[in-house]
Amino acid sequence: MLALGYAPYHADEFVPRLKSLKCALDNHCALLRPMSLSYFSGFDPSPQASLLNDADPEYLQAATPSQMGVICLHGFTGVPFEVMPVAKGCQAAGIDAVVPLLPGHGYRDRDQQRQQFAAITPEIMFQAARQEIERARERYEKVAMFGFSMGGAIALKMAAEGRLAACAVGAPALRLIWQAELLIPLLGWASFTLEAPRSEDFYIPGYEFHHSRALRTLWQIGRRARAELSHIHCPLLAVHSHSDATIPAIATEHLQRQVPVDIEVAWFDRSNHCLALDVEAEAVVQQVTHFFQRQLG
Repeated sequence: MLALGYAPYHADEFVPRLKSLKCALDNHCALLRPMSLSYFSGFDPSPQASLLNDADPEYLQAATPSQMGVICLHGFTGVPFEVMPVAKGCQAAGIDAVVPLLPGHGYRDRDQQRQQFAAITPEIMFQAARQEIERARERYEKVAMFGFSMGGAIALKMAAEGRLAACAVGAPALRLIWQAELLIPLLGWASFTLEAPRSEDFYIPGYEFHHSRALRTLWQIGRRARAELSHIHCPLLAVHSHSDATIPAIATEHLQRQVPVDIEVAWFDRSNHCLALDVEAEAVVQQVTHFFQRQLG
């Protein structure tokens, strides 16, 4: 007879009970593990009924075969639509552009939005970018990245890892407004949503709420990107606005101080946050496109 805890068991009962205990522990651990999230690659741009309008990933190929590819990453709560002007500018300039939909973003159903968005983590977001880069490397000699807001912080992390031939960012989320910087670390452990209706004067699809855990992930992505800025050695462009009410200008100023290579910076102060869609969109797209032409050509 064997004793497990305080209850005596016969030997022939021990193995089934141990298997049952292992199964219960496995189920409990599965609940504690972060849910696995996939992203929608721009290289597989088939329309998805589960996604919002204009949230589908896109693959834009230049009129003539190109050995250069630019990956365009959207921002927090956003979808590919907000970086499509840059992607189209690259395509017109003879550079292929791919626009993925990042994990947790772009879903049509509100319950699915909340579930998926709350589950994003920094590593899930970084890994999606790495996978898109690897797919691009199978096709192109030179791979670059444009990232907007959260996508900009992710792009800088990829540049710091030495994965890019060139990197351009718009309003990179290296810093948030002071209220967010103060409250997110304190409240990110909780699980709640905040309504965040769109206030722009132009069309921009995406989620109209924030989730506390997703906000914590955004804050962590910025911190991790900031910590590795000194590792960036590829050509770098930053476009931003001193009038940005979402990502303060100090984010780009911090970038200028920490990156060890010369960085091109262009300010578009008549615009707010969504640079590629706002009043100076054409000039922004031109700035980014010319940068990639010079650095990849």
